[in-house]
Amino acid sequence: MLIENGYGFEAATTANVALHRPECEDREALLDAIGEVAQTSEAWVEALREFARNPSEERWDELFRFAPEEVFYQRLRHTIATLTALGCEGNILFRCATKDGMTSDAFDLARSGIVDPATIAARGNGSPARSAWLGLAAQAAFARGDRWNTVGYLREACRDDETAFLAWASISEIREEADDELKAQLDALDVPLA
Repeated sequence: MLIENGYGFEAATTANVALHRPECEDREALLDAIGEVAQTSEAWVEALREFARNPSEERWDELFRFAPEEVFYQRLRHTIATLTALGCEGNILFRCATKDGMTSDAFDLARSGIVDPATIAARGNGSPARSAWLGLAAQAAFARGDRWNTVGYLREACRDDETAFLAWASISEIREEADDELKAQLDALDVPLA
């Protein structure tokens, strides 16, 4: 209904939120709605299937070379959701999806556990937003049950007083789900409550 009334962006945004429901029963219909807003086609989805089988940064660049600017964001989100559903290798997907910066999908990929935390941390090398990337790496470590690296990445993210706030979203999510022992470790290291 939103799409029919000219609210495509809002429809795609709502569909993306709904996709995050546990055991989403309408996954295909929601992806189709996002695909409509992102102006994708069956040929695009077939290109994504091929990409999932043989991913590379060069092929990613080919996919997006002629993406219309007005639908680029929704096409990116649709592509990430589709490739995740197709079982695309997480590290290459993360590197490609974050080439131009960070979106909320970077958080989703980190939380999914399919991306190696070191891949995420490497994305922050030389970046003024390094603390944000380290926070995401901590979320990826946490999703994999790796307490040692969760603490290590958060500690490193908080070392620079001027940019530590960039990791607050990750810190908040981890603290919300952490057990008392992990919270105590973070407190001992002065990782803020955000």
